[in-house]
Amino acid sequence: MDYGSAISKVVPGTFVPDMGSAIGADGRPHTSPIPGVEPEGPSFKDTVQSLLSGVNDKVNASDQATRDLADGKTNDLQKVVTSVEEANLALNFTMAMRSKLLEAYQEIARMQV
Repeated sequence: MDYGSAISKVVPGTFVPDMGSAIGADGRPHTSPIPGVEPEGPSFKDTVQSLLSGVNDKVNASDQATRDLADGKTNDLQKVVTSVEEANLALNFTMAMRSKLLEAYQEIARMQV
């Protein structure tokens, strides 16, 4: 049977996907990247959250090292410069990722369905 004849036999308004197996115990729909396949690793949200947390930690450590140098609590200039540069690189990487994600989102938004 070809697709054309199969589709022509469907009566409009009668096709309802089976959602019975996709409803969780809490009554909310169960979602996964591929239906029936559970994700094995961390989610995208968890990965981004972890990345942003790490960048924030680096920026805060850099800020604290700079304050310690200014207050005279430390004389280790190399440590301060290294922490500032690490924070700078982490922030630049995060901004580059943000730009790529926005470009991808805009590209998807432009797609015709």
